[in-house]
Amino acid sequence: MDCPRRSPNRLSEYAPHHPMSKRVLIASTIGAIAKSLIQVCERNGATATIFAQGSSIVKELVQGKYEVFLVEYNFLEGEYQNLIPQIRQNKELQNLFVAVYAPSDMDKEKLSITNGANAVISSPFTDTKMFGLFKRAFGLPKQAMLVSATPQEEFTLALTSLGYGLRVFPSAEEALADEEPELPDFIISEYRLPDMNGTDFIQKAKESDRLRNVPTIIAYAGRDVDEIEEIIKAEVGEVILSPYASPRNLKKIQDRFPLPPRGRRLKALVVDDSPTIRELISSMFKELDYHVETAENGFEGYKAVQRLNPDIITSDYDMPVLNGWEFCTEVRDHESYKDIPIIMITTRATEMDLKKGELLGVSSYLTKPFAKDDLKASVEQAISNAKIKKEQDTIAKFVAADTIRAVNNMIDGSDEGKKGESKFITVLFSDICAFSGKCEKFSARKIVKLLNTYFDLMVEVLSKHDAIIDKFIGDAIVARFDSGDPETDARNAVLGAWEMCKELERFNLDSFEEVQSRIGINSGEVILGNLGCDRHRLEYAMIGDNVNIGQRLESCAPKQGVMFSEATYDLVKEHVLVGERQEIEVKGKKEKVPAYVLEGIASGSSKLSTLKVNGHHAPKPEPAVSPKPEPTE
Repeated sequence: MDCPRRSPNRLSEYAPHHPMSKRVLIASTIGAIAKSLIQVCERNGATATIFAQGSSIVKELVQGKYEVFLVEYNFLEGEYQNLIPQIRQNKELQNLFVAVYAPSDMDKEKLSITNGANAVISSPFTDTKMFGLFKRAFGLPKQAMLVSATPQEEFTLALTSLGYGLRVFPSAEEALADEEPELPDFIISEYRLPDMNGTDFIQKAKESDRLRNVPTIIAYAGRDVDEIEEIIKAEVGEVILSPYASPRNLKKIQDRFPLPPRGRRLKALVVDDSPTIRELISSMFKELDYHVETAENGFEGYKAVQRLNPDIITSDYDMPVLNGWEFCTEVRDHESYKDIPIIMITTRATEMDLKKGELLGVSSYLTKPFAKDDLKASVEQAISNAKIKKEQDTIAKFVAADTIRAVNNMIDGSDEGKKGESKFITVLFSDICAFSGKCEKFSARKIVKLLNTYFDLMVEVLSKHDAIIDKFIGDAIVARFDSGDPETDARNAVLGAWEMCKELERFNLDSFEEVQSRIGINSGEVILGNLGCDRHRLEYAMIGDNVNIGQRLESCAPKQGVMFSEATYDLVKEHVLVGERQEIEVKGKKEKVPAYVLEGIASGSSKLSTLKVNGHHAPKPEPAVSPKPEPTE
């Protein structure tokens, strides 16, 4: 297989996936260096402009919509010494990538003026160095080198679908001989190669000047224990087993080599009263391409949290004004910041300190003195844990509460979900009237906004009445009430439905489009269990005749009204006011289903017992009755 080559204009290859203008502003006191940088930018597909002295740099950056700002170290002295802080305080420039070019022998004290920059580079400005810089700046995909004589199509498709760039080499020698200026971000090598085994290839790569610092993964298709031991002993990095495109392997690659975030750069806050520690931690975050801000005590740190809303925080424990414990307490007590991972850096690591940190939600402790690799590992672990928690919280929004319980049972080895169970519950179906017409009337964005606002309101009401949200089907809500007490479940469903109608009336007062709904409720035996395909996807769902009846009652309910079956009425008749008994035809059933339309809630049954009737509040001792809902069209 021929090794793919890059075209001279390498950045432009990513344009279909990253449509951005690639504009660079250069601020320099030396014309020759500025011209050299322009040539390098142009070779890498970026358009560079030299800043004209006398105008406002911040204004130029905003109006010119630049993505990268290359500024010479000497330029930041004198009147521009606060330029980087000014840039970072400007909301319109939050995603600007700032790189300072400085002499390679510059000491750390002088480099403090570059605090807040994303990168500090030194000459010579080679293509490899500048392309690496632009790759970070423009959020281009991470590049993988795959060494395989017969690459698995499913695996290569999976990597490119995830967003990784991919170059394939059929042999180790061809991979080692590659002289492309763009370095791969990681190497995946099959263990069995035509000219040498994978561990030997990786050893040679580590000995080469070009690939020595590139992380590696061995892909092993066998199950031979002696060969696996050989791979482990070789300390080649990560190991993945076939099938290579398994979700487990792909997740391992994504966790180890995360793709750049779309739309914004991750943000880190470093809070420490030691300038040396602040610089050490900041430099590590910059290597990981974070936007970094620092603070020298907990008080300044909390102000920075409010301004920055960072993705991760590192905090010293012993600091003036507000110590690490007090700072973390303030962060954890704020709803908007309580889930930000915090790494506590301290000389204290007693069992008591660890227990206090656990109570406060500190992600990890790092004891001084520490190596940079220890810090990097702690950060990666904290970010990984925060990502897992976010994934779990996000998944919880897509599935019903008892679905999560069913998943846990499956993990524990229980087969209850597969068997299914018959339970007496109450089901509720709610649907928006004439929703298709609204879809034709408004844009997709407006419809989604309308639906989500409506769902937020209705789900809040249902949750107050202990409903389990089973699913959303288009504009419909399906809920079940399953406490184990049939009377409580039926009463919660009816009270919840009544309050949904009243909340919807209030919703329509401010909504750009009036929404009317129908609600159907039924009580009875249903079957609950895991339905679907074990090898594809399962859904914890309810099925049965009583589910179908609930859905049919919803379609027969009046606009802005509630209809429930006689089975439900028998459980709640002391708490409700209803219209005349009706008989509803249900598809697939020979006998009609007796049903009632809800007209009010009996006084004392809920806080809704004093509803307005004809513009006046009903007397408290009497039943609260609303005007009859509009009949079904």
